[in-house]
Amino acid sequence: MELLLCFALFLAAMVLCLSCGITMILPLIVGLLAFGALALRRGFSLRAVCNMVGRGMWASRVVVIIMLLIGCLTSLWRQCGTIAFFTYYGVRLIPPQLFILAAFLLSAVMAYALGTSFGVAATIGVILMTIVRASGVSTVIAGGAILSGLYFGDRGSPAASSASLVANETGTDASQNFKRMMKSALLPLGLCIVIYAVLSAWNRPGTVDSALLERFAGEFRLSPWCLLPTCLLLVLAFAGMKIKYVMAINIAVSLVLTLVLQGSPIVDALRMTLMGYAPADPELTAILSGGGVRSMLEIVCILLLSSGCSGIFEGTRMLSSVEGALKRLCARIGRFPAMVLTSIAMACVFCNQTIGIIMCRQCMGGNYPDSEQGRIDLMLDIENSVVTISGLVPWCIACSVPLGMLGCDVRSLPFACFLYLIPLCWHLQLRRRARRAHAQAHAH
Repeated sequence: MELLLCFALFLAAMVLCLSCGITMILPLIVGLLAFGALALRRGFSLRAVCNMVGRGMWASRVVVIIMLLIGCLTSLWRQCGTIAFFTYYGVRLIPPQLFILAAFLLSAVMAYALGTSFGVAATIGVILMTIVRASGVSTVIAGGAILSGLYFGDRGSPAASSASLVANETGTDASQNFKRMMKSALLPLGLCIVIYAVLSAWNRPGTVDSALLERFAGEFRLSPWCLLPTCLLLVLAFAGMKIKYVMAINIAVSLVLTLVLQGSPIVDALRMTLMGYAPADPELTAILSGGGVRSMLEIVCILLLSSGCSGIFEGTRMLSSVEGALKRLCARIGRFPAMVLTSIAMACVFCNQTIGIIMCRQCMGGNYPDSEQGRIDLMLDIENSVVTISGLVPWCIACSVPLGMLGCDVRSLPFACFLYLIPLCWHLQLRRRARRAHAQAHAH
């Protein structure tokens, strides 16, 4: 009963903050204090509770470092012209009869390269939606296609903070996870391409006004060298180099391109790397400004507070009753369906992808063997459930923030095909594997 009261207090604070547009940090502080007080009431000392919180936060240190590096990268890619290059030439090459498909693919490539759904929604997503509104294509369908592309990258990119968090939580190798995730995403990706190709044929645009794109040529020197950071990121990540080193090298290269190719003063480049990029052309401010270490501070705080709560749950075994119920559910319907239901509940209750990942690992991790294959299975089940399901819950920030940036609403969600094809296709793949294993066992 006391645990339910703590959750009720936490949820009340979250609903209040969401309705008032207040940062998610405040309800997480309320939750951390409430769960900490409950731990004290159950006989744990203040020192023990602080140690639990500290251990939980310390366990997320690698992800925190990567998030801060991503903040540097999102600013430097703006400064060195990488995002402008992709936007300028990518949009110009879009065939009119395949606009929705191209919007999906372009946002997917950018999100995979950059690793952030929010960052791409605020850049290429805004550009694409501007052209959509000018050309008469359905904003509802285009918004869903772009959201699908955003989460293709957010789920599987070497630069994605969610992928780093999942690897950290499950104790798996991030560099190997990307190959496994890509393999499990091939069928959903193929289906999305077919679906968006058909929708494109039904929603052809008229003439595209590219005047806004011309401002990129005036703001940046759009050289093929702008592709170097993207190519370097992908090559080093797929070569197996640790992500934090890939990020550090990419930051150094992007900074050199900013200074040499774009001619930016080093003081301005470093300042905007910390505080966020601001273009000289005021017409591009709403489209290109952002990034920087400062943009990641709130996310880092959310992660640390969530990890602190997770440390209390793990140290006190508060969620043992929930874990027991989920074990019984796994026995009845299977691990992955139970993971999907848990993901939906966590996304609906906590309204946050980061917390959802941590809580799913906390509540469902006991159902997987403590072996290398067990950890890989847990990683794939989390990646194929809560990471994308969070983007389908309208009041979850993983959904509401990108849709808000795109100027869309919940009507676009049915067209965000990748987000629900991932768990559906993975469930079918697991069932096929189980039937195959069962047949082989009977054959022997």
